Amino acid sequence: MTSPAEHVRRQLRRADARWRDLPLRTRLTSAAALAATMTIVAVIAVAYVAVRHELRGQVDSDLKRQATDINLSIHPEPGGYEVVFPRSINEISGYVQVVDATGVPGTTGGPPAIPIVMRDRAIASQGGRWFRDADIHDVHVRVLTTSSRLRDVAIQVAVPLTGVDRQLHTLALFFAFLAVLGLGLTALACWGAVRRTMRPVQKLTDTAEQIAQTRDLTVRIESYGNDEIGRLAATFNTMLDELERSLSAQRQLVLDASHELRTPLASLRTNVEVLSDVERLSPEQRKAVLSGIVSQLEELTGLVADVVELARGEAPPNLYDDLTVDEMVERAVDRARRHWPAIEFHLEAQPVRVRGVATRLDRAVANLLDNAGKFSPPGSVVDVTLDRDGTLTVADRGPGVPEQSLPFVFDRFYRADEARAMPGSGLGLAIVKQVVDEHGGTIDLGNRPGGGAVATMSLPVLDEPYGAVPRPTESTIFH
Repeated sequence: MTSPAEHVRRQLRRADARWRDLPLRTRLTSAAALAATMTIVAVIAVAYVAVRHELRGQVDSDLKRQATDINLSIHPEPGGYEVVFPRSINEISGYVQVVDATGVPGTTGGPPAIPIVMRDRAIASQGGRWFRDADIHDVHVRVLTTSSRLRDVAIQVAVPLTGVDRQLHTLALFFAFLAVLGLGLTALACWGAVRRTMRPVQKLTDTAEQIAQTRDLTVRIESYGNDEIGRLAATFNTMLDELERSLSAQRQLVLDASHELRTPLASLRTNVEVLSDVERLSPEQRKAVLSGIVSQLEELTGLVADVVELARGEAPPNLYDDLTVDEMVERAVDRARRHWPAIEFHLEAQPVRVRGVATRLDRAVANLLDNAGKFSPPGSVVDVTLDRDGTLTVADRGPGVPEQSLPFVFDRFYRADEARAMPGSGLGLAIVKQVVDEHGGTIDLGNRPGGGAVATMSLPVLDEPYGAVPRPTESTIFH
């Protein structure tokens, strides 16, 4: 059996669920109208109480003045008291009565008109004064009971409240009309304000639904100022801009990758077709064809690996760690020496620590070294310098980069005309750019005086270095 408290909680939950199911515009309008209505009702109630207090206060003041006049003209008589009634009491059809401590009215000339209560007798015997409301012959009156100058005698004065009640009734009707009118105007004003305020939210919702249905990322929301709704619209537009750029970049990557894959795939297909007639080939020709297939497979594998690297996006935070960049550069230089035995790599590395993803930073450094080794003539020197501020400089002595190509060297699949005959996919520097941007650093490629290219990569370092002296792995030679 459900307890009453549980039943009440269940009903409240249902009411809350129904409230949440209402449109946001309806809820805001209802809440604003309710708050405004409560304010109007509170103001009207205070005004009514103030007017009522003022009107009844005037009546109480008149009663005190009448009682003072009567007190001066009261005289004891056999069987009662002689009271001289003030003119004002007669003019307003008031009532005057003298009561003693036993509760017996002492006014001559008829039965008691004002009802006597216990407190009236207490005032007659002990003194004091108090006001109360009463009914005399179905007439609502205001009664004052006050002590007199005679011992054990109290004076009672009463005046009708008919006029005051009529005024308060009229005022109550007027205030009720104002409350209803205020409620209507408040609800209308709140509806208009909420409708105008919610317009950008509705527009945002419609735009989101339109994008979900059409997948058109070119749709934007118009500006709505600098308030919270305006900033929400601006943020939504910024998000759409980023999504559009990301989608465009993905599409372009797929198009470029498919274009670049055609050449090695076509070469592989040609060589495989040649191998289908292997009996007609000499041993030297077979060896050349197989060597070409292996070379093209290596090129294809590298291209696929580069495309996958670019498609990864940003690494999750759990992959970041504190890294010793100088040791990473040392290992990359050792690999470059083995890969490019005809090139001399000279390294000078300061102790540097950064926060990053080891595999991606290692790939970026390796790409810079491979790029320098690829364009350096045999027997030349590549200078690799790592400064304490996290700046890695790789300077070769190759032909350099044409001036017209410098703005595009970090674009995907971009290859200068002079480099098209060399192996590569045009993705190496694009990967470096992506990794450096992901780690909050900068990358630049330019030409050095006297010939050759200089790549400069800077990364934000950790506050405390782990060493204080340079650790060159080999004497540094600059030519």
